[in-house]
Amino acid sequence: MRRKKKTGLVTKIHLCWFAIYATVTLVSLQVQIGKQQEKINTLNAAITSKELSNAEIQESLDIGLTDETIAKAAREKFKYVSPGERIFKPSN
Repeated sequence: MRRKKKTGLVTKIHLCWFAIYATVTLVSLQVQIGKQQEKINTLNAAITSKELSNAEIQESLDIGLTDETIAKAAREKFKYVSPGERIFKPSN
């Protein structure tokens, strides 16, 4: 007859500690992966925004400066008005 070898108590404790360590490590890594994925999503959104901005700037460079774009910039940035144009401001 064959006898089964009994694993020692120390071996069982080591295996138990290893299983706990592996579980804690895996959970910790999953949390870190989630945080890094959020960062990636944020950076991808920023990249998309910058690409749209760059496309608009490139389009305006391709078109060049026209009287309309100059007048629009003067109205928006410097609050200039055309001769004879009236501006109405709401009173509070």
